[in-house]
Amino acid sequence: MIFARSRIVTVAMVAAVVFGASLCARVTSASPATPAKFRWLVPAPAPSGWKHRSLPSGGAILAYPPSLAPVRGDSGSVSVEKKDSSGRVLVYLNATPKEGNESLKNWPDFRMQHNRGEDKTVHEDARAVGLSFLGAKGSCVIDDYITRYHANHYREIACFVQGRTTASVVVAAALESEWTRAAAILERAVSAYRSA
Repeated sequence: MIFARSRIVTVAMVAAVVFGASLCARVTSASPATPAKFRWLVPAPAPSGWKHRSLPSGGAILAYPPSLAPVRGDSGSVSVEKKDSSGRVLVYLNATPKEGNESLKNWPDFRMQHNRGEDKTVHEDARAVGLSFLGAKGSCVIDDYITRYHANHYREIACFVQGRTTASVVVAAALESEWTRAAAILERAVSAYRSA
């Protein structure tokens, strides 16, 4: 009888621990600090062999794999990309200094309003505010859209990153048809992004 009671107590304790662990897992997955669609964002230096481009202002550093090549972009920004044989952009990374009234708090709405001004097909897939970056905090949006020119379907990660002294935006995008192959590289580039 004592053995049976002790076994019942043990089973009850194990059940309580399992229930508590599953409850903690649910609370963690629902945490607003790291929503599920941004769990890949783990701030860390770029992998060995990756290249780096600094904003002309020195306010941020964009890391990218050797499979992407630098291209000319807007003044003050840096961009790298990979094109197919027809010249269509398959994968794209860009860093730009803060240019308007974007902020950590308003970034998701700011970005979506900006995108909708250029393309009505834009669709928001995920958003998060207060994410950790290397020595910085950021807010991000994941969205997809169809370009007016050639109707190319792209998916992008766009983040506003506030460092100690400067703020900037990093955009990581790929054709929807390339996303499965490119997502890990783009996510890694965003995770390695540094803002001063």
